[in-house]
Amino acid sequence: MKFLRFLVTFLIGIVICLPKTSADSGVINLSLEESIILALNNNRTIEQSKESRENAKWILSRMRRATGATFSWTAAANKIGGRDYETRSKTSSANYEFGFDNTLKFNYPLYTGGKNESSIKSARYGLNSADLNLENSKQQIKYQTTAAYYDILHCKNIVDTNQETVNNLNEHLKQVEVKFANGVVAHADVLSSKVQLANAQQSLIKAQNDYENAIATLDNLIGLPMDTVIIVNDEIPYRKTDISLEECLNYAFEHRPDIFVADYAVKQAETNIESAKANRKPQVNAVVSKTFNGETPFRDNHNESWTAGLSMTWNLFDNNVTAAQVHENEATVKRLQSAAVQARESVELDVRKAYNNLKSAEKQIQTTKIAVSQAEEDYNIAQIKYAEGVGINLEVMDAQEKLTEARMNYFNAIYSYEVSKAQLEKAMGVPVETDAKLYVQAEQENKSSDEALTVSTIEWATQK
Repeated sequence: MKFLRFLVTFLIGIVICLPKTSADSGVINLSLEESIILALNNNRTIEQSKESRENAKWILSRMRRATGATFSWTAAANKIGGRDYETRSKTSSANYEFGFDNTLKFNYPLYTGGKNESSIKSARYGLNSADLNLENSKQQIKYQTTAAYYDILHCKNIVDTNQETVNNLNEHLKQVEVKFANGVVAHADVLSSKVQLANAQQSLIKAQNDYENAIATLDNLIGLPMDTVIIVNDEIPYRKTDISLEECLNYAFEHRPDIFVADYAVKQAETNIESAKANRKPQVNAVVSKTFNGETPFRDNHNESWTAGLSMTWNLFDNNVTAAQVHENEATVKRLQSAAVQARESVELDVRKAYNNLKSAEKQIQTTKIAVSQAEEDYNIAQIKYAEGVGINLEVMDAQEKLTEARMNYFNAIYSYEVSKAQLEKAMGVPVETDAKLYVQAEQENKSSDEALTVSTIEWATQK
C-alpha cells in the first residue's frame, strides 16, 4: 500500500515537474485519490506534526540516557601567589608558581527514588501522543482535501448551471426582440429580459470566481503553487451510506485519536506526580574519580589520588516545595481528566452533527431531484406557450429562475451529502495510515512506539 502511494506520488511529481511549453502550462489533471496522496505528502500541518513526533522521540531518548553512566573531566589552571606561597618558596624546593588541577569522574545513578523511571514513562506517553496527533492531522487533512476537491466539482456544476441560464436567457432575448420588432410584444418585455440576463451574468461571474478560489484552496492543501490550474473531470458521486448513529458513535469512541491523546495526557500528568514525590527520597550514585595536580598540565604531577564509592543526597527539608509540586500536579491531573471527558463529549457531538447533516442532505437529494424534473417541464411549457403567443414573458423568466434555483439546490444537496460523509468519516476517526485502537492495544502490551506504529499500520492496511 505504501509502495503504491509512493509510486503514485512519484509519478504525479514527474508530471508536475515536467517542463511545460504549451498553452496548458501550469495545468494538471487530478483525481480525488491523487489529491489526497499529494496532501498527505506535502501539507505543512502534517509536516509540523511529523517534526513534533521527532521532537518527542528525542525527548524520550534523552530521558533514557539520563539513567546511564556519565564521565566528566574537570580541569583548572591557576597562578599561585601570596604570603603562604612566598613562605613555602623559601623552605621548599618543590614549590611551584603555576598550578594545574585535573579531575576525572565517573558517575552512575543507582537510585533516584523513581524520578528517572517516571521521566521515561512521561516521555513515552508524550511520544505516544505525538504518534496519534500525527494520525489525527492526517485524518483532518484528508477530510479538508476531500471537501476542497468536492468544492471544485460543486463550483464547476454551479458555473455550468449559471452558464446554461445565461445561454437560455440570451436565446430568449433574441426571441423577444424579434417579437418586439414585429410589434407582437411591448418594449417592457425586452427591458425585463435584458435585466434578467444581466443578473444571470452577474451570478455567472461570481460562480467563476468561487471556482477559481476553490482551486487555489486545494492547491494550498496539497502543496502545489496556488496559480496551478487543477482540472477535475469527475462528478460528485452519490453513494448512499447505510449506517446507524449508534454504530458511528461506537466506532468513534474506539478509534478517535484525540480521545487517546487526552488519555495519554492524563497518564503523563500522573507520572509527573510520581516524579515530584521522588524529591522526598534519597538520590544514590556510584562514583569513581581520579585527581592529579602539579606545575604542569599532564605530567610530573606532585599529587595524585583516586576515590571510589557511593554518594547520597537526601533533601530532608525543602520548605514544602515538594509538597507544593505534588499538589500542583494533582490539580493538573484533575484538569486533564475533565478535558478527557470533554474530548469524548466533543467526539459524540462531532459524530451526531455529521450524521444529522448526512441524513438531512440525503432527504434533500430526493426532493430536489423531483423539483428539478418539475422545473424543467414547467420551463419547457412556458417556452412553448410564449413561442406560440399564448404565454407571457414573465412566465418564461419565472420558470427559468425556478429551474436555476432547483438545479442549484440539487447540486448543493449532493455536495452537502458527500462532504458530510467525509466529515462523518473524520468524526469517527476512520484511520488514514494508523489505527489508533490497534496502536493503543500494542502500546499497552509494552511495545515501543515504532513497533506499535508498525503493528497498527500493517493490520489496518490488511483490514482495508
